[in-house]
Amino acid sequence: MKLKKINPTVVLLLLAASLTAEAFVVDWDRIQHWAGNGSKKAALVVQFNDGGEEKAYVWGYRWDDDADQPSGEDMFRAIAANCNDLYLFTQFTGWMGNTVCGIGYSPENSVANHIEFDFASAIEDPCISFNWFSANEMLGQTSTPGWDTPELCEEAIEESKATHILEHPIDARNYGYACYDYDHWLKSGGDSSIRWHAGWYKGYWSYWVGGVDSESLSYSGLGYSSRKLSDGVVDAWKYTYLDGPVGDDIDGITGATTPWHELDYNHFNTTGINSQILDETIRSPKIYRIDGTIVNNLANATPGIYIIIDGKNTRKIIIH
Repeated sequence: MKLKKINPTVVLLLLAASLTAEAFVVDWDRIQHWAGNGSKKAALVVQFNDGGEEKAYVWGYRWDDDADQPSGEDMFRAIAANCNDLYLFTQFTGWMGNTVCGIGYSPENSVANHIEFDFASAIEDPCISFNWFSANEMLGQTSTPGWDTPELCEEAIEESKATHILEHPIDARNYGYACYDYDHWLKSGGDSSIRWHAGWYKGYWSYWVGGVDSESLSYSGLGYSSRKLSDGVVDAWKYTYLDGPVGDDIDGITGATTPWHELDYNHFNTTGINSQILDETIRSPKIYRIDGTIVNNLANATPGIYIIIDGKNTRKIIIH
């Protein structure tokens, strides 16, 4: 019987389509947003699953010495602090360290301007064991914030506008037991450019760790404080809903339902560009990488984001 010859190009296209729909492979050379310095690297991936644009955003993290091996929390905090689009909501929950309560994204890092804590709904939530007015000593709660709670939370939100990290003030360090009220930290307004998810009982940020291929990722048995990074690893976060019925396509342990989306490397910020440079009148065009380094020309430029300043005119280009 004569076998039909298969066009290898068609096979490659089918494999590529399958990979795009079901998985990703991190390309280190395409990562535009980096925090830290050193020869070792790791990637952070965040997927919102909020009904908006189906993208998984990716950032990079560098360090030098494994003797001071960084944690997943170290990476997340460093990236949030140094990039103008990622926002971290975290809480100290006990001896194992911090928990990721929520994650936000905005191209202009304006997430904190649109977050509010709904105290009225939180105190009516039967799932929350923390007591704001009478310490739940059976769970180790030692004190209560009482009616000062809204003010404490508003102060924490205000502080996060500068740091890009919202530290939950009602935590185990201050009260002996953490208040797992994340479902009640809500986004106000309808700005679709701001992506936000916080949750614990209705949904949560599931944590996946592994190599550059998403098919190698596995559900983490550790929190991000305990997770130790090694060169070339990927930490990925995917928001997972828990308030719907468990069906055949839902993992009853992790709640994972949605495949990983295509990676977005080119989400833009101006970190590293000196603001004085942008205000100067420059007689001849100058080209800068996103980290502020000067580039002589674009003829042999590597993939990345570049800022071109010509007089008082500034424009951004992306080279793939």
